[in-house]
Amino acid sequence: MFKTRYSEKFTKLKSTIITSGRLIRLFWSIDKRLFIFYSIAVTLPALVPFAIAYNFKLIIDQIVPVVSGGLPDYKSITALVAAAVLLYTLQSIVFSIQDYFLRLINTKIPIALYQKVLLKVSSLDLAYFDDSEFKNTLEKVRDSYAWRPLNMIQYIFFTFQGFVQMAASMVILFSLSPVLILVILVVAVPEFINRTKQSELSWVLWDENSPNRKKFWYLSWLLQDRNAIADMKIFRLPAWFLGEMRGLHENFYKKNRDLATKYLFLNMLFDLFSGIVFVGILVFIIMQSISKKITIGDISYFTTAVSNFQNGVAGFFRNLVNMFETSLYVSSMFEVLDKQPLVAERENPIKRDFNKTPAIEFKNISFTYPATNKKVFDNFSLTVDPGEKVALVGENGAGKTTLVKLLARFYDVDSGEILVDGVSLKDLELESWWKSLGVLFQDYSKYEYSVRENIFFGRVWGDNNLADIKDAVKNAGAKSMVEDLEENYDQMLGRTFEGGQELSGGQWQKVALARAFFRNAPVLILDEPTAALDAKAESEVFNRVERLSKDKTVIIISHRFSTVRNADKIYVIGDGKIVESGSHKELIKLNGQYAGLFKLQAKGYQ
Repeated sequence: MFKTRYSEKFTKLKSTIITSGRLIRLFWSIDKRLFIFYSIAVTLPALVPFAIAYNFKLIIDQIVPVVSGGLPDYKSITALVAAAVLLYTLQSIVFSIQDYFLRLINTKIPIALYQKVLLKVSSLDLAYFDDSEFKNTLEKVRDSYAWRPLNMIQYIFFTFQGFVQMAASMVILFSLSPVLILVILVVAVPEFINRTKQSELSWVLWDENSPNRKKFWYLSWLLQDRNAIADMKIFRLPAWFLGEMRGLHENFYKKNRDLATKYLFLNMLFDLFSGIVFVGILVFIIMQSISKKITIGDISYFTTAVSNFQNGVAGFFRNLVNMFETSLYVSSMFEVLDKQPLVAERENPIKRDFNKTPAIEFKNISFTYPATNKKVFDNFSLTVDPGEKVALVGENGAGKTTLVKLLARFYDVDSGEILVDGVSLKDLELESWWKSLGVLFQDYSKYEYSVRENIFFGRVWGDNNLADIKDAVKNAGAKSMVEDLEENYDQMLGRTFEGGQELSGGQWQKVALARAFFRNAPVLILDEPTAALDAKAESEVFNRVERLSKDKTVIIISHRFSTVRNADKIYVIGDGKIVESGSHKELIKLNGQYAGLFKLQAKGYQ
């Protein structure tokens, strides 16, 4: 059992050292000059006090003989006073410089970390976001990566500062008595172990609370979300959710309070021991002076050394403990930064001409979402010819949207393959393939930018050409809507920013559709593209899609059969299989599932 506990502590210490090293290298890579200057600015405050103490000792030793009736050495005293002025001024300047560089670090490091972490998170596969364990890790990172790494950098440098202070004090005290060093360490080391244990327990408490924090932030977001406010008012939910938040808060507070109370007496005991040791050493120094083994000035000098040694040891261990505690949080950031793509490109992928309309084939594919057991597809096949208009219909959960995600290669199939012009999707360069796709997802994003920027986001590698943007808006049936806005194409959308205007669900959907049109990709994928539109607007959109995409491959997913009846081929998907396929007329004539559902929907409009 002892070996196991020792092994665990060694593993944690090793992890802290590794995390500290990575963080220091990260700081170095962000700004080498700032790293060097801050290192110097941290080191000097640890050494200057000893120079001041020694100078003060010399002054006292000059004055003591004068008090006893001797002649003063004005030249030496003047020089020492001048040196004191310079040293005190240097100390003040050094602290100001340290604060200056710390302010630069506090600004620069978080910005760089935001970039690194958000770039990594945005590059990860969708499978990671389906994993609850990863989402818990991500929650820890979101909760702390803006400030925990910054704190740890400071702890690392202050630990180094404490070490320098401690080493300088040891050299001075060793000349007086090596035993003094041992006495101070006898109290400091157990205190360090005690503080480390507290930090470890604090981490465990924080780590175990990760799911509760996730729930807390979700409730916090829900209570501030404009789209949820109306619903919550009607159902009188705010008080209920606030009660849940209060319960989460109180539970975490109680656990923290119990932990703090448990160690309060022990911490006070160590503080008492430190005070006793300091007084004992002070008495020893005074007795050495009375015995004339040291001078009167040495009392001040050695007392300062003892004080600095104790402070150095305390600071060293305290910051070491803080390093240990913070590294447990920061390691989560590196855990995210170390994640590798699950969907990886080949070493020399094939670039696609994203202006060419491809043939697409799903060939005997099988697929299961990560961390689940149910197969969405099992030996599924489907072919879409270049320029063909295909519609996918079926009940929720049948696999229609999953098929689009596989085509976009957000996930890799478990078996089988997806072919583009006969080439495996896994052999294609993702960047050029994604440029071949113009997609309106069912859960499209509402970017609170101007109308013009919202459309431009569909093709950010191209020109922000207003004429092309206007064409895309017109093709999406949003021309009159945009022209009715106060600032037209420069109108800020949403309510987050000043001057913003909120749109209805149907208007937002038209903006998203315009974005897909603006991309002008050879493959157009529309997943429930008219769910928020009325029947008239829906008909207009699909007439435009049919007219504008004569040379494009179009894949439409819809529950409204009226929107898919003009497709070249309709596939009815159920439980990951093609139940029926054919044109609208062929499927009506077949009088199967499609015909039954179509007649049922048509009856609703009679």
